[in-house]
Amino acid sequence: SKRGRVSKMSYREVLLFVAMLFSVRAVEAQYAPVAPNMRSFSSVIKGGTMPAAKEKVLYERNTGTPGVVTEQWFTGLNVMNENMTICIYIDGETNPSLEFQLLLAHGIGFTEKDEEQYIPWGTARIAHAADGGIYNTYRIPFMKSITVTASHPVGGRFWYIIRGVENYPLIIGGLLLPQTARLRLYKNEDVVLQPLQFLTLADITKTAGALYQVTLAAESNSSSYLEACMRAKIDGSSDITWLSSGTEDFFLSAYYFNKGIYHLPNAGLTYKENSTLSAYKFFENDPLLFTSSFELIWRCGETQGDQNGCPSDFPSSSAAVRNRPQDYKPNTVYPTKVTTYTWVYEWQQT
Repeated sequence: SKRGRVSKMSYREVLLFVAMLFSVRAVEAQYAPVAPNMRSFSSVIKGGTMPAAKEKVLYERNTGTPGVVTEQWFTGLNVMNENMTICIYIDGETNPSLEFQLLLAHGIGFTEKDEEQYIPWGTARIAHAADGGIYNTYRIPFMKSITVTASHPVGGRFWYIIRGVENYPLIIGGLLLPQTARLRLYKNEDVVLQPLQFLTLADITKTAGALYQVTLAAESNSSSYLEACMRAKIDGSSDITWLSSGTEDFFLSAYYFNKGIYHLPNAGLTYKENSTLSAYKFFENDPLLFTSSFELIWRCGETQGDQNGCPSDFPSSSAAVRNRPQDYKPNTVYPTKVTTYTWVYEWQQT
């Protein structure tokens, strides 16, 4: 019976199914009226040749009309992997506002070989559906033109799809962003942090915006660095806005990711082996907005009982926050190699 088949699903499988269902419906709910000047565009490359160590144009559009890229898909064995670099040039810029390593842009911090055991998986925004078959539905706006290029140290055959819509509203998490909004990427790559050292993921001034996505990949000899609380400084305030009570908490897990890999709409853990991991967090359904400046800060571990430590009570200025639990063991934190990608929509406030 149908009921019998459902009963064979594990509790975890049911939760994943429900999460995916809500993810799809949430995206469907972000609607806008169709306008006569909206026009879809699409382009593909089938079995193309990627030259070694040379930038190749995948797509170019220069009609002078505003638009939004709505989907990109990449495939090519031993090509569309951790060594592939994608650059996106907006409105004639000579330095790309988006330049990313393909897997990291999809929340995957290490190699495709490491990733193979978890394929296929997918959410509303990112997915890895086959060997090299990776795609996203990031909304990438432009006012006049867009050029997408790729480069790979070895090269080989590849397949590519891009789609978008002219005069398409930029709606992120139910918020209609200004037409002039741009998606930008801030990166730290292979930074070695000493115990308790701070790391700035993004430092943005003189603009308004919305945090969109954060990916973190880390390697260490101990998982104690995960005690780090994510924090932010917003609109010039000297007060800390605390975003999480630990690193795995920021990515909506708990207890050092003790239940393993997950790929969910709002956050996911794409790789974990001992104290090496990569994870992503979207802010589409959890808006984090600023009007003039934004600084996002992480730390390699946490301190105990000093003014820089994560609060253990509310309000954070109370004396009780100095009575930190005794199980954080900052003395067990080791140097940690970290890569971060922070995606932010930015616009000039009017």
